[in-house]
Amino acid sequence: MSSALPGDNAMKIYEIRNKIVEVWAAARIIVQRYGHTKKFAKHFVAFALKQMLHFTDNELAEFLGKDEIGRELGYAKAPHISTFSKVRKRSDIRIMQELTDWLVINHFKGKQISLIAQDSTDISAYAHKDKSARYGHRTPSKKEQRTLKEFTKTLFFGFKVHMIAEVNEEVPLCFSVEPANIHDKKLFTGLFANVKEKFVLQYMAKYLADSAYDSTDIKMELRNSNAAQVISTSSRGHFKSEVPKDKDYEKRWAIERIFSRLKEVFGLAKNRFVGIKNIAMHVHACILAYMIKYVL
Repeated sequence: MSSALPGDNAMKIYEIRNKIVEVWAAARIIVQRYGHTKKFAKHFVAFALKQMLHFTDNELAEFLGKDEIGRELGYAKAPHISTFSKVRKRSDIRIMQELTDWLVINHFKGKQISLIAQDSTDISAYAHKDKSARYGHRTPSKKEQRTLKEFTKTLFFGFKVHMIAEVNEEVPLCFSVEPANIHDKKLFTGLFANVKEKFVLQYMAKYLADSAYDSTDIKMELRNSNAAQVISTSSRGHFKSEVPKDKDYEKRWAIERIFSRLKEVFGLAKNRFVGIKNIAMHVHACILAYMIKYVL
């Protein structure tokens, strides 16, 4: 093991080294479908490493030039810091999507999924000059709620990650990055169709969601897909919201734990990018890091 990384980071690399090489091998196949050479694949694994180790681009470049994992991925020397911004600009976001899909589809191959949950989480824009960001509402964290007199939703400027996750193993199944003003329920149809296409849902699999997804259209689509809806009833400003009596509803918090790990462990909340494509690359890198650590 190289001495380039002291302490906890060295241990992280030691624990995930074989996983990283396996993902790199898959990336070498995927990038060629988008007109790149096999050598281009190493950068996508590097993006996941960056999130795992909480590096800046400069620190990542230095690390790849010194640690043996850099040589294993094909970095003969430390890349120039501008390399990563050029890769983000040149890359088709579908490369990262296919890479995360490869991990999760292989994980659930031959398995039926019985519980899924949908929700969204916020990512603040790095700068107010970001033309692709919008104002939207978010629910304050539990820590924030302790300092607020009223637990009303707060306004923020940025983006949202919309996700459907498998609940029992806490695995993201599919996700989308959108401006913050897009309502959560508008992402249901596309994400749910993605789940049905790529995974096998058990007959009457349960769909868990809060009142933001209390929609007749959503419930009808679930019914037509032989899925059971376990959705909190929206008050619509006239009465108190009603939580489903189904014992599995409390398992919806699994997706909140996924969001928490993405933000606290893999740096999802530390957005330093402008433009929705760059934001999406950041989100994919965080989720790829999550997959490598918890799923592979």
